[in-house]
Amino acid sequence: MKKNKEEAPVPRQNVENWDDLLNRNGFFACVVDQELVSSRRIWGGNTSCCIICIQGKASFNMDAIQYDLKAGESLIIDTDFFLLSKEVSKDFKAYAVVATKFFLFSPAFPTSFDLHFYLLRHPILRLPEESMMQLTQLFEMLKSKEGNEELEFHFLPITFNKQITMELARVFCLELYNLYHSKLPFGKFGVKTSNKESIVLKFLNLLQNNVEKERRISFYSKALGITPQYLATILKKVTGLSTNQWMHILVIERAKHLLLTENKSIQDVARILNYPDQSTFGKMFKVETGLSPIQFKKEISNQ
Repeated sequence: MKKNKEEAPVPRQNVENWDDLLNRNGFFACVVDQELVSSRRIWGGNTSCCIICIQGKASFNMDAIQYDLKAGESLIIDTDFFLLSKEVSKDFKAYAVVATKFFLFSPAFPTSFDLHFYLLRHPILRLPEESMMQLTQLFEMLKSKEGNEELEFHFLPITFNKQITMELARVFCLELYNLYHSKLPFGKFGVKTSNKESIVLKFLNLLQNNVEKERRISFYSKALGITPQYLATILKKVTGLSTNQWMHILVIERAKHLLLTENKSIQDVARILNYPDQSTFGKMFKVETGLSPIQFKKEISNQ
């Protein structure tokens, strides 16, 4: 996307205050460049990171899967991830808003679990040119409002610019979530979900609630009133993933949550997830994330 030569540069965010900003405001916005994107990071599932790439490109691993982010594309990190950049172009530039789930979503309007699962395997999206332009304008307006906050009278409980900034950050993220939602392999908004799609959604809901203790395909097929073979067939057709692949996704997501958020020991996580021993759990975890649980815990402590 070409920029107007007379356009004022967007001020960069002081990254040293990220945690303070998240705790105080529920979000922060920053311009991401080559230096920032080149660092390792453990991303916690209690926050969402919404990024649009303005120029350049970056290759990185999220867990053990490599992704390429290029100009005109977006990235949403919606769950616990180990993020490691592999290669970043010198001209790389992206706009990012990081927000807590509490800031973005309310009990009356939560993210759907089908969208959450979709983002696990499809975090990058090519944006329509019009959407890219709108999101860029939203972000630049947000940053300009941030710069004007100090000009207001601070005896007011909340300033107008502050409120506008908060709403712009929320709209930036929700617009991106909406674009991803339109790509779901399930029924589109306003269109009745097919019987196969309905079964997939029910399966994912069951899996989310029972995966710690129950990983027999027959358990889920029986609960849904269908055969294991039919469940496997429609899962593959609708989502592109097998029953076992979905189980691995959910187990890993739960394991990372326990390690990151609840600070459980590796032995405890193996026990909670119903593995016969710590070694078996560790092998599975490394295959899926590229790191052993011990390495993952070390990375967490270094953040």
